Amino acid sequence: MTISGPAMHRLLMDGYRDVQQRIDQMRSECSSIDAQRDQLGDDRSDALINLAEYYLPELTRESIESSWGEVRDRVQQVLMRKEDHRRRVSAGLAEANERRSLQEERLLEINADYDEAKTKQDELASQVESELAADETFVSLSNQAAMAEAALERAEANLNEIEQDAARKLPGYENSTLFTYLRDQKYGTDQYGKRGFTRRMDRWLAKYIDYHKARQSYQFLADTPDQMRKLIGEDRAALDTVMEELEKRRDLVVKRLGLTAAVSKAEQLGERRERQLVELDKLRDETESLQRELTDLEDTRGEYYREAVSAIRERLAEIDARDLASNARRTPSLTDDQIVARIQGVDQKLDDLDGDTRRHHDEIRDMQRGIEALGRLIQRFRAAKFDAARSHFEPSLDILDLLHRAKNERDIDDVWDRLRRAQRWGPTLSKQLGNVASHPMSQVLIGAMALAAGAAQKDHTNRAARRRGH
Repeated sequence: MTISGPAMHRLLMDGYRDVQQRIDQMRSECSSIDAQRDQLGDDRSDALINLAEYYLPELTRESIESSWGEVRDRVQQVLMRKEDHRRRVSAGLAEANERRSLQEERLLEINADYDEAKTKQDELASQVESELAADETFVSLSNQAAMAEAALERAEANLNEIEQDAARKLPGYENSTLFTYLRDQKYGTDQYGKRGFTRRMDRWLAKYIDYHKARQSYQFLADTPDQMRKLIGEDRAALDTVMEELEKRRDLVVKRLGLTAAVSKAEQLGERRERQLVELDKLRDETESLQRELTDLEDTRGEYYREAVSAIRERLAEIDARDLASNARRTPSLTDDQIVARIQGVDQKLDDLDGDTRRHHDEIRDMQRGIEALGRLIQRFRAAKFDAARSHFEPSLDILDLLHRAKNERDIDDVWDRLRRAQRWGPTLSKQLGNVASHPMSQVLIGAMALAAGAAQKDHTNRAARRRGH
């Protein structure tokens, strides 16, 4: 069983929320790393105090507690500012996501109403077409329109051929000095008034260039296109008269069955849908901007982290664990070696945490770009009207699995390609796509005339109705 457009639309929105949750989860993991870093800082401070109490009088408890207290206070202030900023951004993002979710649910409702209105419109249009096709007068007029259109098409083709012939040959006559001289003298007409020698010379010249035959050809090329255009204009007017009568009969049935109201309702819902898409696009831009700001806040290369890490590193540089290890090796006791090993272990863990944090933030940035690409995919999905009820997708397409495995923008682009290849239109929409440039009333007329005139005249009735629409 195929997947309907609305169902696929909802799956895409579910996939978007899943990616959001994964980003939030990774942010939580980064927060836990921050907590581990704080704890390791405290562990290092405690180890230094133990070492000072053991054998290094210059590292007194008071001096260590004082200096590390200053660092902790400084780092705490940085983290408090960052957390305050993060809370504001997170609250804004949560509120924007909530609004976007509400607007997306509203879009689903509008889409359902729009699909229902289009279905009703199609049903009424089909009834109108059937009634008109059963009307003998409408059938007769449709056949007249088809024959008139066929004749008009032949005449237009002939006119096009004559115009091309004239454009190719007339310059030859116009550029002939002898021909234009006789033509300007009105030779061979009642207006020619020359006498004597001039008349004899003109007669000789006309015989020399076979002027009578040339003038006939010239007049044919010069006058025939205008004459044909006039006749074609009359034929078009006659066809318009037949089409006007067909439209009157269509409008009577349309009014009686209520198709006009159905078309109006579908158009209003279509406009409402477009406004809703514009609103969703604005919300998407807002949420993506807040997502990027939140990601930047937690980046180890960001302003807050650089300030906090700098404070810690400055203090660590004052008491280098390698110096402590060197001093401990010179003593016979193993206790100080064990304490120094604890300090070195803490330093190594801090370095490891820095690496973990960088990797997490790189992954978050990749996922952030991925969710932005997914937002654009959903935007394209809606713009293509793949979320319509008449849109269907092959059941083999597991969109949630594809989205769950997507790690970056390229993966999302692949998902879009898979979506397009799996998408199919229902038969009714295929019919509409053939008349995509026409108003629904014109589509009804085209369909009714095609039914009335029969398969043999279908193309001519179609073009006659389109000519009228243009």
